[in-house]
Amino acid sequence: MLERACSIPTQLVSVELHFRNVHQFKRDHKAYDDRRPRIRRTIAGMQPMELVVGDVHPVDIHLTRPDGTVATARLIGFLDWATQRLWIGLIFFEKRGGVQNRDVIEVFAAMIEAWGMPQSLYVDNGKEFGFAAFLDDAMQLTVPGFHGPSRSTRVINALPYNASAKPIERLFGDLETRYFCTARGHIGGNRMSKKQEAIGRTVAPFGAFEDVVPAIERFVRTYNHTAQGKKSALKGLSPEATYRKYLEAGWAPTAMSRDEVRAACARTEERSVVQGAISVGGRHWTCPELQAYQYEKIWVRVPAYHTPAELLLLDRYGERVGIASPDVEFHPLDKRGAKTAAERARVHRQAVRDLDRSAPDIDVAARLIARGEAQPDTIPYEPFGIVSYDPAKRPARIVMPKRPLPSEERRREQDERIAAQMDLAKRIVE
Repeated sequence: MLERACSIPTQLVSVELHFRNVHQFKRDHKAYDDRRPRIRRTIAGMQPMELVVGDVHPVDIHLTRPDGTVATARLIGFLDWATQRLWIGLIFFEKRGGVQNRDVIEVFAAMIEAWGMPQSLYVDNGKEFGFAAFLDDAMQLTVPGFHGPSRSTRVINALPYNASAKPIERLFGDLETRYFCTARGHIGGNRMSKKQEAIGRTVAPFGAFEDVVPAIERFVRTYNHTAQGKKSALKGLSPEATYRKYLEAGWAPTAMSRDEVRAACARTEERSVVQGAISVGGRHWTCPELQAYQYEKIWVRVPAYHTPAELLLLDRYGERVGIASPDVEFHPLDKRGAKTAAERARVHRQAVRDLDRSAPDIDVAARLIARGEAQPDTIPYEPFGIVSYDPAKRPARIVMPKRPLPSEERRREQDERIAAQMDLAKRIVE
């Protein structure tokens, strides 16, 4: 009877059940976000590479490091939303570390070289995608009928904690459950409760990173060539078949090489030219074009994320000057140093001579003299009046100092003055 009296009626629970939403909103925002109202999206009318989605995903497969420890690789993926094709790159850390911009740039550059430049890029707010802003102008040019900026940027950043808005997140889940889980070493997505081959023993690692790369790439290749369901966005076609359909209809990609992508992710910085070289990153850089450069300032394209082996040099108008390389230091007794110094002096001297020949010779003194001779003489004018005064009525005398006498006159004058004083003294004594 006491149990029946203290039990909560089911009807009361069902009536108050909607207050669970408040608890989820305050304590479990992800569960709340998964239930909130959303819009439906369609890829109807979308062209290949019109919108590419990028993200980083940890692969749930244990791999062995050289030191014997185990870890998982990181998958850098880019999804063409219109065709659902997936391009990936894998990275593995020998020690602790995280994916950086230069890692994502390399995967992105490889995708562009194979598939073309996207019109827009949809990524999250992670620092590893900071490079995308450097490619905004290049993506603007891929928009059909481009006659000027249609929007402020072609880089779209997802809202924080809004994974369900990015289709690549769902695709990563499908890859894990349908493909990656079939490989040995798969530990599942729950790091706190990993899969076990036996009680108390985790699954054996797949192997080294070099071993798993071909397997992951073939898993993704299988996905790209596998037909999706009739009710999917691709209407029963595979991503590759959808892509071929657009190619047959006349669509073509906008090509861009990997080196161009790397060069785009750079800042233009001003540097002073000192003795035919510049300083960037604590190193000296030079080239024959820089040794012949006659201006004090030059502009350098400095990579924002990579350590450069070469630097592009630009003049004040943005035109290419040359490609600078790290300067080489020579031993004082190294004959190559003397030859290099002589060659650089020759290049600079020749540039000065060419500059001299490019301008006419001007005799500045002769031109100034000729200009003075060409000026008219000053015409005297009659004075309007004359200012005068009577010297006898001056309140004070103004005596101009005498000019210094020659040494002989000074000596004679001094002798006469001494003689006069001696005569005066004799008369006083007498």
